[in-house]
Amino acid sequence: MKFFYNLKNIFDFFLRRKLKFSLQNYEEIPEDLSNLFGAELKQRENDLKKKYTFEYMSDMTQLNYKENLYMLDILDKYFDIVPYENIKVLDIGSKNWNYVRGQYTFFQKYCKALELKGVEIDAYRLYWNLFSRYEVAKFYKRDLKNTRYIPKDFMRIDEKFDYITWFLPFVREYPHIRWGLPLKYFKPEEMLWHAYFSLKTGGKMFIVNQSEIEYNIQKRLLDACAIPYKEKGEIISDFFPFKYKRFALVVTKKGIDDTKLLK
Repeated sequence: MKFFYNLKNIFDFFLRRKLKFSLQNYEEIPEDLSNLFGAELKQRENDLKKKYTFEYMSDMTQLNYKENLYMLDILDKYFDIVPYENIKVLDIGSKNWNYVRGQYTFFQKYCKALELKGVEIDAYRLYWNLFSRYEVAKFYKRDLKNTRYIPKDFMRIDEKFDYITWFLPFVREYPHIRWGLPLKYFKPEEMLWHAYFSLKTGGKMFIVNQSEIEYNIQKRLLDACAIPYKEKGEIISDFFPFKYKRFALVVTKKGIDDTKLLK
């Protein structure tokens, strides 16, 4: 059965990348973002508004606002970073990058100049409305300076970054195949090594796994590679609760370059 699924994925994936078909100019109609939450969540929303500049957290649907608040909330709670003069960030496996504004809002606070990139190997996958991930991501990242969505295999990215975010990496074959990717791209250990060496000295990577099973597999992969990490355990944000629990850890590239620190 795995053989036939993989054969189908190879064919479909080839067509998607070759044709790159999509309707153009995807957009969503903004909705009223006031009074979405009860008292406790409203207080957390207000706390985030005081701490961060919400310049790009508007003109959204209510759903997308919640998705981006979730992103900002978990980064604020679980990812401690150092202010730099300039920050380069990579998001691995960005899909349609619907959470990019929450990411941008978070990292923007800690630098004077931010460069944010998202890489997605299956960027031309189509949704039911015939828009591709690529077209949808173009809409979500609109007006964000120095932000780029890259339709490419992460293993072909040859740059160094201060910070990397990686949400729901494939650490098991079955989900990888069911999501429509050829098995030749299932390289969890190789990708982990490449991500680690894509960090600048002293850089950090925030990895989020779905389910405790995948979290434990992720830790075993890191241990096998002798890559240092700190467990964050289960991560929770009531702005956008998911059906399955999520767990996070933070990888730190050994050493630090003090010349980059923001004065």
